[in-house]
Amino acid sequence: MQDIFAILNLAIGHHQAGRLDAAIAGYRRALEMDPGQPGALANLGSALCEQGRPDEAEDVLRRAVAIAPGNPEMHNNLGTALYEQGKLEAAIASFRQALALHPGHPEAQGNLGTAQFAAGRLDEAFASFQAELAAKPDSLSALSSLGTLSWQLGKLDEAVSFYRRLLTIAPGNGDALDRLAAVLMAQGDSNQALEMVRCSLHLRETAQNRSLFVQIVRPLRWTADSEVLRLLLTRAMTEPWDRPDRLAPTAAAMIGKGPVTGALVARAAKTWPKPLGAPELFGTTRLAALDADRLLLALLTTALNTDLELERFLTLARRALLDEESEGRSSEEGLEFRCALARQCFINEYVFSQDDSEIQQAGKLRDALAAALETGGPIRAASVAAVASYFPLAALPRLMDRQWPAPVGALLVQQIAEPAEERRLAAAIPAITPLDDAVSRLVQDQYEENPYPRWVKAAPPTIRDSVAGYLRRQYPLAAFARESRPQTAFLSAGCGTSLLAIEFARNMKVQILAVDLSLASLGYSKRKSEELALGNIAFAQGDIQALEGRFDVIECCGVLHHMADPFGAWRHLLTLLNPGGFMLVALYSQAARRGVVRARQFIAEKGYGSSARQIRRFRQDLLARPDAGDFNRVTNALDFFGISMCRDLLFHVQEQRMTLDAIAAFLKENGLTLLGFELDGEALAAYRRRFPGDPAANDLANWQAFEADNPDTFTGMYNFWVQKSA
Repeated sequence: MQDIFAILNLAIGHHQAGRLDAAIAGYRRALEMDPGQPGALANLGSALCEQGRPDEAEDVLRRAVAIAPGNPEMHNNLGTALYEQGKLEAAIASFRQALALHPGHPEAQGNLGTAQFAAGRLDEAFASFQAELAAKPDSLSALSSLGTLSWQLGKLDEAVSFYRRLLTIAPGNGDALDRLAAVLMAQGDSNQALEMVRCSLHLRETAQNRSLFVQIVRPLRWTADSEVLRLLLTRAMTEPWDRPDRLAPTAAAMIGKGPVTGALVARAAKTWPKPLGAPELFGTTRLAALDADRLLLALLTTALNTDLELERFLTLARRALLDEESEGRSSEEGLEFRCALARQCFINEYVFSQDDSEIQQAGKLRDALAAALETGGPIRAASVAAVASYFPLAALPRLMDRQWPAPVGALLVQQIAEPAEERRLAAAIPAITPLDDAVSRLVQDQYEENPYPRWVKAAPPTIRDSVAGYLRRQYPLAAFARESRPQTAFLSAGCGTSLLAIEFARNMKVQILAVDLSLASLGYSKRKSEELALGNIAFAQGDIQALEGRFDVIECCGVLHHMADPFGAWRHLLTLLNPGGFMLVALYSQAARRGVVRARQFIAEKGYGSSARQIRRFRQDLLARPDAGDFNRVTNALDFFGISMCRDLLFHVQEQRMTLDAIAAFLKENGLTLLGFELDGEALAAYRRRFPGDPAANDLANWQAFEADNPDTFTGMYNFWVQKSA
C-alpha cells in the first residue's frame, strides 16, 4: 500500500508544475486514506480555487479550518476562495483571522487590502497595503496595489512614485510599465506614456499593453513621420489591438506626414474640388508606392476614414483611376491600393462626392463587366476595383466563379459573399415581440436601409470577468451593492449591429440576448458573432418596449432617445431588471448636440432628403459654407464620414435630447444608484481637479455645473452605469 505522504508529495509536485487535474486527483486519494489530513485539505482547496472552482474550494477549506483552526494559512486560503466568489465581507473576516494568528503575514495583509479595495473600503485598503509593504519592503504586489489605489484616488504623483519605486526593484515588470504609462497619460505626459508602453510592448506583448498603446496614441496628431510608430499603428489596426475606428484619425495624421502619400494628400487638398487626371494627381509617383504604404491600406480596409483631406485625395484618386480604366489606359499596377480604395468606399457606403457624368462612366464599366461575365470574356482586375469603388458588387455574383489575385478576392468576399451570408442568417432570426408602435416602425425602416453602426473589427478581449468584477474595477470609489449573486443574464436592448454587445460577450461571463428592430442589423450581427465563434450571444427581432423576461444586466446605448417616450421605455426596461441588477444607458446630451441641432436646421431649410445622394450633396454643401468651421463638432465626428452613420447623426426620423437634471430626477424616482460615467481619462481628470470632494465622480449636480462650462464633454452621449435597488 502506497504511503499517504508519498501520494501527497507527488500531488504537490503536480500542483507546483501546474498540472491541476493530477494534483486534485492526488489530494483526493490522500483524503480517501485520511479524511482529516489538514495538508491535503488545504492543498486541495488551493488547487480548486486556482482551477476556477471557488465554491468547491470553500467547502474543502472550511473543513480544513475546523480541523486546524490555529493555522493562519487555512484562514488565508479560505479568504481567497470567498473573495473569488464575491463574498467580500466574509473574505475580509477570514484574512483578519489569519492576521490575528500571524501578525504581519504579508500575503494575508495584501489579500485583505485587495478585498477591502473591492468592497470600496479604500482607506482601510490603503492601510493594509502599507502594512504589507512594511512587513516586506520589496513587495512588488504592495507597491503595485498602492500605486493603483493612489491612481484611483486621483493622487497621480503618489501613484507615479510607487510605480517608479517598483520599477527600480523590477525594471522588467511589464504590468508596472503599463500602469505607469496610464498614469502619465492621465497627467497629460503623452511622450513619457508612449515611451513606457513601447518598453512594455518590447518586453512582452499583452492584450492590456496593446490596448493601452491605442489609448495613448488616439488623441495624438503627429508632426513628423516615424517608421516605428507606423508599424505599431498598422499592427494595431489590422490585428486589431482595439476598434480600428478609434485609431483612424491618428493613422490618417501619420499618413499625411509620409513622404509619398502625404505629398499626394497635400496636392489634392490644394486643388480641391477641381478634378485632377492621374498624371496631375500622382505626378511621378507610381501606384506601387501606395501599395507599399501599409498603414494607408490598413486604414482603408479596417476602419471608416475620418480625415477630410485624406477623403479628398481618395475622391480624386477614385475618379482619376476610373478615367484611366474607362479609356483603356490603365494598368494592373497598384492593385492593392485600388482594391483597398474600393473596400473603403463600401465601408463608407459610397459617401464620397461624385457627379452624374462620373456615375454614368462607372455604370458603363459595370455593364461591360456584366457582359463579359455573360460571354466568358476577359475581365481586368483593375476594372473590378474601379466598379467596386462606385457600386457594391452584389449584382455581379458570378465574379466569385473566377480566379483572382488576393486583393480582388478579399474585395469580392466583402461585397458579395458577406452580404449574402447576412441575408441568409437574418432570415432565420426569430421575432419575439410584435412591431406595432408607429415610431418604432419608422425607426425600423431607417435601420433596415442603413444599419448602424457600420464597423469592420471589434476590440479584442482583454480580461474576461464577471459584470460585478468589471464594475468594481471601473468604479472602485462608487458606493453600490458590490456583493450580489452572479450577474449572467444580459440583455442588449436595441443592439443595432451589436458592436457593443459582441465586445461584452467577448469580455464578460454572461449569456447575452441581443434584440433589435432591424433584421438587416441583426444579420450583420449574427455573421460577426459566428466569425468570432461566440457561443454566449443570441439574436432576436423585437421592440424593446414590448419585451418580457428577467435579466441581471441590461445595456441600452443610443436607443431610448429614438423613442416617442424615452423615459417610459426606460421604466419598462427596469421592470425586466432583477433587483440589484446593473444597467448601462447612453443618451444624447442637449448641450453637446447643439451643433447637430444647427446642422439639422440647415438640412430642414434646404430640404435635403435622407437618400444616399442627398446625404452626399448635403455634406459637400455644408463643407463649402463660409462658416463651415462653426460646424467642426459635426464635420469632425466619426459619423459624418459614412452614409448610414451620417443619416443616424443628422437625419434620424426620431431624436430627443436629455439633460442631467432630468436624468437625476429619473434615477431618484426609480431607485437607481449612479455608479459613474464612461469617459476618457482627460475629461475625468479635469472633473476631479474641479471637484476633489467627489473622488467617485458620480455627483450629477457637480457634473451639471461641469458640463455648463464644458458643453462638449458628452459629445459621445451620456454613457453611464446604474444599479437597481435590491
